[in-house]
Parts: sequence; structure tokens; C-alpha cells
Amino acid sequence: MGKRTFYFVRHGKTEWNLARRMQGWGDSPLIEEGINGAIATGEALSDIDFTAVYSSPSKRTVDTTGYIIGDRNIDVTTLDGLREMSFGIWEGERFVDITANYGEEYAMMLDNPEYYKAEVSQGETYHQVKERTKLAIEQILEEQSEGNILVVSHGMALRVLIFVALQEADLQTHRTETPHLLNTGITVVEYEDGEFRVLKANDISHLEGIVEGV
Repeated sequence: MGKRTFYFVRHGKTEWNLARRMQGWGDSPLIEEGINGAIATGEALSDIDFTAVYSSPSKRTVDTTGYIIGDRNIDVTTLDGLREMSFGIWEGERFVDITANYGEEYAMMLDNPEYYKAEVSQGETYHQVKERTKLAIEQILEEQSEGNILVVSHGMALRVLIFVALQEADLQTHRTETPHLLNTGITVVEYEDGEFRVLKANDISHLEGIVEGV
């Protein structure tokens, strides 16, 4: 088994991102900024020879993946394990309304990941996200013996995967001690000799002048 280098990318900005609505397993289309960000990501990664490409099955990630790989002749494999964290009955709701109507559990989700039970939301816990995303990466490692691998997924799922599951870090403090992953930001993780190493986290230099606020 040789060295494998993962290029993790969060999907492009969507209508619900813009409207400040909870997305999760729900979905909404990419907006123009999200499309442009995905295209710019593809240009930034144009010199990378990808041996494989994986995506969450959500349409926003599949569409983002398509814009990134452009006219490259490479198959895209979708894995359910790469889906975003499920937020149950909160999906599609505005964050301000979730805060107003489910404040206690929502605060627990944000501030106490280790102990968040998702009892009201009926979604997933961070522990469940950690286990399924880690299984997805283990499947990819079994299927790809070496090379550069593009993985397009979601903000919270990737944050738990990269900084908790792969780094064996503290789930409770990961939200305060790791970077928030922005839309179409690039995080590069190297795997060799049984160890994962983050080479670059949330790189958005390629989005300057394309995405608002960058």
C-alpha cells in the first residue's frame, strides 16, 4: 500500500446556506457563488492527477463535484457515509427559529458535542457521524491503494471526520479548536504508514475575488 493524499472539499454555497436554513440530509441548489467557487476549486486543483473521486450523494455535493472535475474523464463514486450530519425535524428551518423553538437542545449541539443526544431533533449525534464517516474513509482506503483522492462532502461531517475521527482528537472541544470549513475550501490530508496528517486546512486562497467575504 502506498501513500494516499486526500483532497477534502466542502460543497459550494447553496440557497439554504444563503437563507441561513439548516440543511443536513435535506438539500437545496447551488447559487451562482457556489458554482463559481466550485469552478475555481477545480482550477486550483487542475494540476492534481486524481486516481479516484468520491462524493456524498446529496445533489449539492454531486453538482459541486461535477464543476470541480470539469471535463476530466473520471468516475465519481457516491458514498452514503459522506452525507452531512442529519438534523432531523430541523432541516429546512431557519437557524433563528430553531434557536427560538428548540434553544436548549440546539445549544447542546453547538456547545456540548460529546453529550448531544439529538432527542428532540431526531437527527444524528456527533458520535454517529464520526463512526460512519470513518467507515467511509476506511472503505476508500481499501479501494484505493495509492494516489490522490478527491472527496466532496459537507461542513460538519468533514469537520468531525478530519479533526476527530482521523486525528483521534477530542470530540467535545473540536468545534472550538478546529477551523470552520467554508464552502469550497480545500483541506489536504496525507495517509501513510497507518497515520493521517493534515497538510493544509480550509484553504480558500483560490476563492479570493470570487466568493463574498474572501
